Amino acid sequence: SVSRKTWISFEDFCVCFQNLYVFHKPYTYAYNYQKTNFKSTDDRVFYYLLVDSLMPIEILVSFSALVRWDDTGGAKQECSSISKGVLIVEHFSWKCVTPGKLVLKMHTSSTKATVLNLPVGRHVLLFTVSSPIGHHIHLCSMVPCVFGEEDAVMPGLEKESYRFIEQATAILKAVGNVVNNFSSKPELSKALKELELTHCPPGLHGTGMADKHFKVFNSSLWYLIKYVLGKKAPYAYKFAFRSFTLDFKDTEVSEDDTVSSESCEKNSLSSWQNRTPTSEEEAAALKIQAIWRGTYVRKVLNSRKPGTKENTNVKETLQKLWTAIELNFEQCAVMLLREMFKSNCKSMEKFPCYEDESCKISFADYAVVYADQPPNVWFVVFREIFLVPEDMLIVPKVYTTIPSCRLHVVDNDTLEEMPHVFFKVAPRIYPKNKKGYTFMAEAHTGDLPVAAGRWRLRLIGSHSPLPFLSREAVNNVFSTKEIREYYIPNDRHVMFRYSVKVTASHIATVQVQTSKSDVFIKLEVLDNEEEIVSVTGKGHAVIPAFKFLSNETLLSS
Repeated sequence: SVSRKTWISFEDFCVCFQNLYVFHKPYTYAYNYQKTNFKSTDDRVFYYLLVDSLMPIEILVSFSALVRWDDTGGAKQECSSISKGVLIVEHFSWKCVTPGKLVLKMHTSSTKATVLNLPVGRHVLLFTVSSPIGHHIHLCSMVPCVFGEEDAVMPGLEKESYRFIEQATAILKAVGNVVNNFSSKPELSKALKELELTHCPPGLHGTGMADKHFKVFNSSLWYLIKYVLGKKAPYAYKFAFRSFTLDFKDTEVSEDDTVSSESCEKNSLSSWQNRTPTSEEEAAALKIQAIWRGTYVRKVLNSRKPGTKENTNVKETLQKLWTAIELNFEQCAVMLLREMFKSNCKSMEKFPCYEDESCKISFADYAVVYADQPPNVWFVVFREIFLVPEDMLIVPKVYTTIPSCRLHVVDNDTLEEMPHVFFKVAPRIYPKNKKGYTFMAEAHTGDLPVAAGRWRLRLIGSHSPLPFLSREAVNNVFSTKEIREYYIPNDRHVMFRYSVKVTASHIATVQVQTSKSDVFIKLEVLDNEEEIVSVTGKGHAVIPAFKFLSNETLLSS
């Protein structure tokens, strides 16, 4: 015990307690992680922990708080008069607004330690700490972890989880086993059954979802084949794929066959372009197609029989393909399973590694520098158009020291602004559109000036590709036109009305602010007295982005 009148260093106190706890354990830990903060932390401090393992995880968490002990002169110290430090540990995901499941909560005025048990898989935990004077956190684990600030943890989440890689390699190994035994009838049947059990999640057989899952697997396998071969697969590989999967309905392979025969059709069937076939000609064409399809199907089925010429050719083609895959085996395995996950088929949720998807992210940063700003001014910090290549989940996050800064995102096709949750743009699916999305950040300086600094936007998604800029580089220089006038009350309650002449089409931000902060404002942009876009606010209203077309453009259209 330590007397109230005895003073020792905080680090020594933490180390003594941790050593006392660890030395009584029947084993030692291989990995240690520590964070110490001696500044006043009445405000919360956040740390992140990333851990990924194929075995159950056990982490020793030791939390020490440096607090204020009241000196009342009494013989005994009352616990109620002692401030305590608090450590809260909960599951966390950047792609979710709601708080994660609580894992651990500790209150102490000295030091406490406990063992945190986590199941197999990838986990991201948020450590929230509050302590009057300072704190020290010590983690001990048998598996490697990443513990620290956000920027230290997030890069590790761009990689696939261990369970995902394990499942992916198992599937591709099963594919290779089929290839290697393609000319052995008993072994081929066994290898195909093993492949089915590997790529089909548990509990899928016998359900209506199984057929769709097989289509997803076959489509993903063809995607991998095209990637390995350089996207232009020769006919021999298409035939080998049919023989491997016995899939005669795969639309992507059929489209590739159609594209490859376009030149032949143009040369030999040009006489059919400007005429309508007769009923006899249609019937003849259908008969020819049926005969050809029957011949093709029998040829594919025959390629599954060892000893036939077709089987020998397919085995040789598959072996060449497998040799190319083995050069980048893990990359190809991950690509195959990731393509299956991109299909959003419900069967993917039955894979154990699907639980790790909430932690899988990809992100990109865009930074600008702003100049010194005087008190009580409004200014634009950032405004850029991002193009979305496909429907995707996007989580925008802003890093800045400006006290009052808000991000807006506008769909340029509909001019609708993305919704906010607690003054932050909420995570949501951004559909692919034609004109992209404008990301615009506004800031207010308040009563104090703001020194020059750096502003950063981070776009977080589930996987690549992420939204990309509509131009090469970010622009942080804006031309500003400001008008200050007095409001004269009138029956129509119109504060002002200006006519804007545009010499060149461009995007602009329009902002209105009143000296009276509790006034409700509606700001409108009209074209021939027709409202194009409007926004309402209290004491302040802003249209984040609007494209003004030049007069010449309007006249020509």
